Order: sequence, then structure tokens, then C-alpha cells
Amino acid sequence: PYEARRMKQTGSGVCVLTIDTSSGSVSDAEMAQSTGSPILDNATTSAFKRWRFRPGAFSKVRVPITYTMTGAQF
Repeated sequence: PYEARRMKQTGSGVCVLTIDTSSGSVSDAEMAQSTGSPILDNATTSAFKRWRFRPGAFSKVRVPITYTMTGAQF
């Protein structure tokens, strides 16, 4: 997110996705391990809630995420 980028926030965390097995859509996304920034955590869960999986393939998925400033331009 632009605000986090402007504030040079970085961090790593783990997001757990709960998947509706009948449709493959993500029904819930929550941070199992925070990135240390509420802005980054909210952006992470918001983005993962738009993900889709093959129906019946998974019921829960743990996704590690890392935000860095590498390659960022201001």
C-alpha cells in the first residue's frame, strides 16, 4: 500500500486462509503471525480474500508473506 511504502514499513508474517471447498473462494483470511504493521496486515488479508482455488482442493492454506523496500521508488 502507498501509505506503508511512504512510511517505509516492512515485515514478514503468515496468513491463514480458510477456503470454501464447494466454491474454492476464500471465506476468511487472518494473520497467524503479524507483519508488525496493521496497514500491511490489512492489505494482506484484503488481497488474499480475493484469491480463488480449485473447488475441493484445500480447506486451509498457510501463506508466508514478506514486504520489503527492495526496488521501491518514490
